Amino acid sequence: MLRIAAISLLLIALIPFPSVSSPNDRGFDVQKIADGVYALMRREPAGLAVYANNVFIVNDDDVVVVDTSQSLTLTKNIIAALRQITPKPVKFVINTHWHDDHYIGNQVYRDAFPGVEFIAHAATLTDYPSDGVPNRQQMKTGIPPLVAKIKDLLKQNKNLAGQDLTAEERAAFESDIEWAERYLEEVPTADVILPTIAVTDRLTLRRGKRTIDIRSVGPGHSQADLIVHLPADNIVIAGDLVIWPVPLAGLKSSIGGWVTALQRIRDLKPAIIVPGHGPLMRDDAYLDQMQGLFGSLKQQVDAAVARGETLEQVRQSVKLAEWRTKFAAGSQLRAFLFDYYVSGPGVAAAFREAKSGL
Repeated sequence: MLRIAAISLLLIALIPFPSVSSPNDRGFDVQKIADGVYALMRREPAGLAVYANNVFIVNDDDVVVVDTSQSLTLTKNIIAALRQITPKPVKFVINTHWHDDHYIGNQVYRDAFPGVEFIAHAATLTDYPSDGVPNRQQMKTGIPPLVAKIKDLLKQNKNLAGQDLTAEERAAFESDIEWAERYLEEVPTADVILPTIAVTDRLTLRRGKRTIDIRSVGPGHSQADLIVHLPADNIVIAGDLVIWPVPLAGLKSSIGGWVTALQRIRDLKPAIIVPGHGPLMRDDAYLDQMQGLFGSLKQQVDAAVARGETLEQVRQSVKLAEWRTKFAAGSQLRAFLFDYYVSGPGVAAAFREAKSGL
């Protein structure tokens, strides 16, 4: 979820299709993953903040876009990349959830394509005004001191834990600063675009020969997650239900629901998974790892709550070191991100669910 100290959300496999070259360096690669299907994969390093991957689905007469950038300027660059592929108009924009890094660019599509429809989970209609708008204000006030702190740490060659910076962490900090300064410049005054089509369970679009299956597989990363399934191409666009290299849990995430959602994605047996952040995936190995982590987290927290433990006690009794090692893969940065998102708000979210009987 969007939190001041974290700035926002975290955040390639080679494929047998050529990329579309773009004038200037726009920070993303356009990868053709099926006939008429293009994944726009971000190139920023992992860190506290990263832009979301986007997808173009080019149909007989129109285009369906999945997720938009947090930046209005970068969204214009993304549309310019689309224009290199096709002159067809964008008919639908699907938001896999309402967090700013997947949503703010809606304004640019609204202005560029009159009549475009915006599809999102029905919870967006209440959650975005109640949570998203206040989050923007918190970010506006919280980002400047954090940026100042990161700049100071760069001068000291230290990370947020006081350790010497690795090259990976330095690259992450520099990218985080660019992201944060762009956020402050563009997001606070961006329009709130609510969905014109709300999905509670499932919606199927038929665009010429193509079927686009939009599904709610339950809450996980947020309470308003959707996936997009292209059955003919065996592709799943997973949004932030799948985030690499470390899943981003928030205080309002559903840990138990995340386990179920990942299984429902795996049951579709996709040949290609487009994550919300991170590289294209051509098997479900990473989903299996995420599912194992959240299953273990839920089981341990449920047992601790049954013993009558408080949240502070649960934080001490839950053992995640094995999972931390798996996700960190020897990286000091990834280990920090795991502690920051999973050991912190992930445990709190599981505790909340266990207490409420969810």
